[in-house]
Amino acid sequence: MEIGVCYYPEQWPRDRWETDSAMMTVAGLSVVRIGEFAWAAYEPERDRFDWDWLDDAVATLHTAGLSIVLGTPTATPPVWLALERPEILAVDAAGHRQPYGTRRHTCPTSAAYRHEARRIVAALVTRYGDHPAVVAWQVDNEPGNHDSARCWCDQCQAAFVGWLEERYGTIDALNQAWGTIFWSQVYPDFVAVRLPRPAPTTHSPSLLMAHRRFASAQVVAGLREQVDIIAAGSPDRDITVNFYASDTFIDYRAAARLGGIGAIDSYPHGVDSAAEVRFWHALARGISGTNRGWIMEQQPGAINWTPLNPPVPDGQVTKWLEDAAADGIERTLMFRWRAALTGQEQYHTGLLRHDGSSDRAYTEVQQADVSGTSASATIAVLYDYEDAWALDIEPHQAGLTHRQLVVAAHAAARELGPIDVVGWGDDWTGYRAVLIPAAVIATPARGEQIRATAATGTTVVVGPRSLTRTAELTALPSKLPGHLEVGATVVEGLSLPTELTIAETGIIVGPWFDVLAPNEGQAIGSVGGSSHLAGSPIAVSNEIGDGRVVLMAASSAEAWRWLMRELHLGAAPAT
Repeated sequence: MEIGVCYYPEQWPRDRWETDSAMMTVAGLSVVRIGEFAWAAYEPERDRFDWDWLDDAVATLHTAGLSIVLGTPTATPPVWLALERPEILAVDAAGHRQPYGTRRHTCPTSAAYRHEARRIVAALVTRYGDHPAVVAWQVDNEPGNHDSARCWCDQCQAAFVGWLEERYGTIDALNQAWGTIFWSQVYPDFVAVRLPRPAPTTHSPSLLMAHRRFASAQVVAGLREQVDIIAAGSPDRDITVNFYASDTFIDYRAAARLGGIGAIDSYPHGVDSAAEVRFWHALARGISGTNRGWIMEQQPGAINWTPLNPPVPDGQVTKWLEDAAADGIERTLMFRWRAALTGQEQYHTGLLRHDGSSDRAYTEVQQADVSGTSASATIAVLYDYEDAWALDIEPHQAGLTHRQLVVAAHAAARELGPIDVVGWGDDWTGYRAVLIPAAVIATPARGEQIRATAATGTTVVVGPRSLTRTAELTALPSKLPGHLEVGATVVEGLSLPTELTIAETGIIVGPWFDVLAPNEGQAIGSVGGSSHLAGSPIAVSNEIGDGRVVLMAASSAEAWRWLMRELHLGAAPAT
C-alpha cells in the first residue's frame, strides 16, 4: 500500500515548501493531495487566475519525487463568487439561504453553480492535465457531507417536478405508487408535489424516499460533469471522489463508479467501533466496481469534531495503516501534513505540529508494514444506499441504521477471512456465502438475483426486515420476504424492547428479530426461555439448486457468528 498525505501549500510560506517536501520523502510518503479547498487562491477574482503559486508547489513536490493528486475546489467556492451569484447558495428546509464562509454550502442543482464548477475544473485541467507529477484527480470533497445533497430552493423544486414526471409518467401513476389516498394526500398534478419541509408530523415515506433519490442524482450528475472534463483533458490519470465513510446522503456506489475508485475518509474516532472501520475498508473497494479502494484522508491523531476528541494511543496510527493494507486498500493519505494555524480545524492533529516539528504520527507512518497483499474474499456482505435511506426514513427503532446491522454481520464474517462488500446487480458468483443483513426493499430483480446466486452453489443469508417494502417504501400486500419463496415466511418483524436469546447459548438475538414460520425449509436453532416466542426458529434454510437460501431471524453480531458455525462456513475463532 502506498502512503501519502494531504497538504495545503497555499496556507504556508513559500520558503517552507522545500523543507516540507524533504520531510515527506524522509517519512516514506510518495503521494500528496493538494488544491481541493483552494479556489480563492486559484482565482482571486473573476477570470484572474493566479497559477504562479500552484506551479511552484507542483514543481517543488515533483522535484522531491512526490506524485500529486490534484483536487477540484468545488466544495468551497470563493466569497466573491457567492456575492456575484448568490443563486449558487443552497436553501435549507426552513427556506433560509445558506451563508458563505463555510463549506458544502452550494446547491447541487443550481445551473450557475454547475457552470462555475465546470469552468474552474476546465481551467485546472488545461493547465495541469498533462503534468507528469499529476497522477490522479480528486473531484470535489466529501459530496453530500453535512446533509448538503438536499436543497429546497426554487431551482430544486422545479427540477424535482421534472424528475418525478420522468420517473412516473403520469400523476395517477405517482398517486398509485405512493398510496397517496392515505391522509388525503392525493396530488392533482406534479407541480403540487412539494419538496418535504418541516411539518406537524412526518411526511409520506414515499415522498421522503423520492427526495433522497432526487438529491443523490443531482449531486452525481454534477460530479459526472467534472469527471468528463478531467477524463477528456487529463487522460490516463486516476479519477476519484472522496466520501466521508459513514454518511448516507448520496449513493456512493453511483458516484464512485464514475471514476472506478472507491475513496473514503477514515476517522475511526468518528464511528462506533473498530469493526466498523474494517467494514469501511471493504466498502471502499466494493463501491468502486473495480475492487480498487483508497483512503483519501486517514486520522493521524486527535481530531476536532467529535464530542470528546480523545487522544490516540501510541502505535494506533501504525495499526490503522496496517489494517488498511491488510484489507486491500491501495493508497492511504494522512490528513493532514501540518496542524492548521487558522480556521475551523485548529484542534485537528497533523503529521507535524503547529510549530512545524514532527508529531507522533510522523514516526508511526514510517513504522507501518504495508508491504503485504490481501487474500481473495470468499464471503461477501451486501450494503445498499437505498436500503440505508429506507431505514433512515422508517427505522422502527430510534437510532437503528442499516450501517449498524450490516457492520454486525460483517464483523462476524470477517473472523472467517477477507470479506467483500457488494451491491445489487454486482457479480456475486464465486462466493461461498453472500450475507444480506438488512435489505428492506423488495423487487422481482432482487428476488431473482438471490435465487440465481444460490443455484450456483452459494449460501445466501437474508437477514431480518429484508424484502419487506416496495421500491416506493410501501408495504407489500403479499407474504414476506417479498418476491422470494424459500421454505419459510416471516410472520412478524419485531423491534425488541427485551433481550431474547438463542436457546442453550445465551446469545442475544439483537435489536431486530423476525418470527419465522417454516414450511419446506429446515429450522436452525430456536429462541430459548419461556416467552411466547420460545421455540421460534433463529434461521430457516432451503436448498435451491446447488446452494441454499437461509432466512436469518436475528441481528446481533454474536448471532451472526453462531449462524456461521451452524452453516459450517468456517470455524470462527474465539474473541
